[in-house]
Amino acid sequence: MTIIVQENQALPIFKNRNFLLLFISSLFSAPGYYVYLIGAEWLMLTLSENRFYFGMLFFAASVPRLLLLALGGIVADRFNKRTILFCSDLLRALLIGALLLFLYFDVVTAWHLIVLAALFGIADAFSYPVTNSLTPLLLEGDQLQRGNSLIQMTLQISPILGPAVGGTLIAVLGFMGVFTVGCIMLLIASITVLFIQLSKTEETENEKNSAWEDLKEGFIYARKSQLIMSIVFIAFFINFFFAGPFSIGMPIIVKDVFAGNSISLAVIQTSMGAGAMLGAIFLSIKNIKKPGMILLYSIMSIGCLYFLTGMSHYLWLSAGFVLLMAFLSQLVNIPVFTILQKTTDKRMLGRMMSLLVTVSTGLIPVSYIATSLLIAIGVSVQQIMMTSGIFIIIIALFSLKNKRLRTLGSS
Repeated sequence: MTIIVQENQALPIFKNRNFLLLFISSLFSAPGYYVYLIGAEWLMLTLSENRFYFGMLFFAASVPRLLLLALGGIVADRFNKRTILFCSDLLRALLIGALLLFLYFDVVTAWHLIVLAALFGIADAFSYPVTNSLTPLLLEGDQLQRGNSLIQMTLQISPILGPAVGGTLIAVLGFMGVFTVGCIMLLIASITVLFIQLSKTEETENEKNSAWEDLKEGFIYARKSQLIMSIVFIAFFINFFFAGPFSIGMPIIVKDVFAGNSISLAVIQTSMGAGAMLGAIFLSIKNIKKPGMILLYSIMSIGCLYFLTGMSHYLWLSAGFVLLMAFLSQLVNIPVFTILQKTTDKRMLGRMMSLLVTVSTGLIPVSYIATSLLIAIGVSVQQIMMTSGIFIIIIALFSLKNKRLRTLGSS
């Protein structure tokens, strides 16, 4: 079901009422999620000394997200995107509310957190395609990079504000305080989304297709696009070496190597958010030339910084490396999504965004499991991160031979 905007899309970006509401909703949604996330991570580390359970927290969230992303893309193309975002944020708020009840009655266990993580993953599978496909429906093509950068800025405030608020609330008010704030922020985000005004057009031929036919149509469309296939190829392997070791490794390094606390973990995650936000700000005011080459050199630099992060024994040095990696990641992510949004048929946006995320993150659950198993058999987290950094550098060097990636966005 195709959706069009009722208002004039030629309006300046912050006079576009629908985009402004999406922007405000993102200001609450993403930080609210990160407030919950840092609380859940630290609660898991507190509940169990078994680091395998900590790895399972990430694995449980990633598996349903991966399995349902394709369905999420189909739903995004067939139904009202505003309603989908509202339901996703509301579901997350209700899940945090359930965790608050478990804490109140003092019955929470590691398995409660793992099950809740899986349910969060289901909500993510439907919200990701909508978020990435809604922006090009609200803005003109020449506004997309700025619009994507602004949405990314709200997303990156989350690793700044979320951990800062979350770590402080854990220290001052305990876990009840941190999860209450996260729940309220997600409720505000869900209510704000309801004020976005979208109208349905007449039924299209696509609506007559079954979900399976829509899925096949999406795969055929992607397979014919050299741009999409090239991006997916490199993202597929990069995320394997980065996602698991970093997501699982950094909290463990903070606790076991730096002998830190929840505030120390907040420093690392805040640094990541700060770097990503700086990258988003940079791209909101400057169009980069030759984004393909910038992408490849940025990935290579991320690999080097990742290796150095694994070697570091100092909190603030690691925070600096993380900040730089996050900045460079925006020079990869935002131009890629902008180019895809400009070149993709709008009725295919939901499916293409879900396909990109699905395939590029396909090995992330394996990455979580592999990292957890390596830790379980005694391999140092720092050794895992240094080795992963070397592999990322090798992948970037190999990809320099790919003309399609080198010339990405040059036309």
